[in-house]
Amino acid sequence: MAEPTQEGLRYRKKLKARLAVERAALELVLEHGYDAVTVEAICARAEISKKTFFNYFPSKAAVIRGRVEPFPNTDDMLALLEARPEACYLDVIVEALGIDASPSVDDDVLRLRREVLASMPQLFFRGQRDFLTVQRVIADALRAHLPAHPEKRMLPDRSVDDEAVLASSVVLGLSRARSILHVRDGSEPDAKRTRLMYAAYLTADR
Repeated sequence: MAEPTQEGLRYRKKLKARLAVERAALELVLEHGYDAVTVEAICARAEISKKTFFNYFPSKAAVIRGRVEPFPNTDDMLALLEARPEACYLDVIVEALGIDASPSVDDDVLRLRREVLASMPQLFFRGQRDFLTVQRVIADALRAHLPAHPEKRMLPDRSVDDEAVLASSVVLGLSRARSILHVRDGSEPDAKRTRLMYAAYLTADR
C-alpha cells in the first residue's frame, strides 16, 4: 500500500478539524439553542482557536448550514445565470442557495445537521441582514440578466424591477421548502420539481 502524501495528510487533518467544528457547533445548538451558542463556546468544545474557526467558516450560521463558501455576490450570480441559458432562472438561483453538504462529511455530522435544521427551519436564512443581503443579490443579478434575455421573462407585462423583486422573494421560499424537505428525510427534490410543486400548491382550487 502506498504511503499517503504530505498533501493528502494535510487535507485529512484539515477535514478532521472542520468536522470537529461542525459537530461541536451542531451539538451545542441542539443542547442550548442557536442564540445561546457563541463562537467562543464552539471553539472551546472543538478545542481550537477563534482564528482556526474563521479559517474554516465565515460565521456561526455557516457552520450550522454547512456552507463553507459565502453566498455568491451579484457578479457570481449573474455568471451562474449566463452559464445556464436553457434553464428557468428560478431553478438556477434555488440550486445556488442549496445546502452545501460536502460528500466527505461523515454520517454523524449529516444526522446532526438534519436534526438541527428540521427543528429550527429559521436557520436556513438566519437573521434579517442575511435575508436582505441574499434578496438584494438575487434582485440585482436579475435586473442585469433579464433585459438581455427577454425570452426568459416570467412577467413580461410588468417592469424588470417588479419581476426581479418578486422573483427574489419567491426564490427564498422555494429554497427554504426544498431544504426542509431534504433535512426531514434526505430526499431533496431538484429545483425544478420544487418549483412545480410550489406552483401546484399555490394554484390548487380549494
